Amino acid sequence: MMRIGIYDSDMLMLSEMENLLLQLGSEEKILMDIDVFNTKSDFLSHMNEDVFDLVYLSIDQPNEDIVELAGRAKKRNPHIVIIYVTEDESEWKMLLEEAHMFRLITKPIDQALFRKCLVNVYHTLREKKYYFEYKYRRKICRIIFNDILFFESSGRYIIIHTKEESTKMIGTLNTIECQIKYYEAGFFRIHQSYLVNEKYIKNIERTSILLFNGTQLPISKKRYQILKEIL
Repeated sequence: MMRIGIYDSDMLMLSEMENLLLQLGSEEKILMDIDVFNTKSDFLSHMNEDVFDLVYLSIDQPNEDIVELAGRAKKRNPHIVIIYVTEDESEWKMLLEEAHMFRLITKPIDQALFRKCLVNVYHTLREKKYYFEYKYRRKICRIIFNDILFFESSGRYIIIHTKEESTKMIGTLNTIECQIKYYEAGFFRIHQSYLVNEKYIKNIERTSILLFNGTQLPISKKRYQILKEIL
């Protein structure tokens, strides 16, 4: 599923882009979840709690506002795709790098170009996922792989430990390990109950590992030998 955000102060344009995305999603068989925002504060507030794959930003706003929005979105998810929508593209050529631009679309919207951009983004994102996605209490949740320290098995639950907090889901570590290996996300099973992000391993001892945040976790003898060869 693609998580898409649209920001534009023009409510009619918001509605047009949302309806066009829903239409194209149905025609192209692309599952998507769309949120629309017509104020900067609403967009920033929602972005702090969510991970978008793709955002459409109207640049018919003061330069500094759009650059800030793009920067905040990129900081939240370094792999986010940003498409700008504007009535005049000439003044934005100088901001291509600073504003993290993937593509620029002019108003009125050319539906053929809009479709081409969406399909391009969709296939680009499918090549490699940068986040772990799961369901909990009928809610779809996402966590960027780079933010996850380790997964811990606890009964019928999996506890996901991140740099900021810990959350839980129903599942098994075996299932998660298979899913993560498919995406080549760089995690290693150190123990029956722990699956660790390799980038956060600081020290490896014969019976335990130490993470950069000070957390110490047990490691089995067999997995110790394998991990020493890999790292």
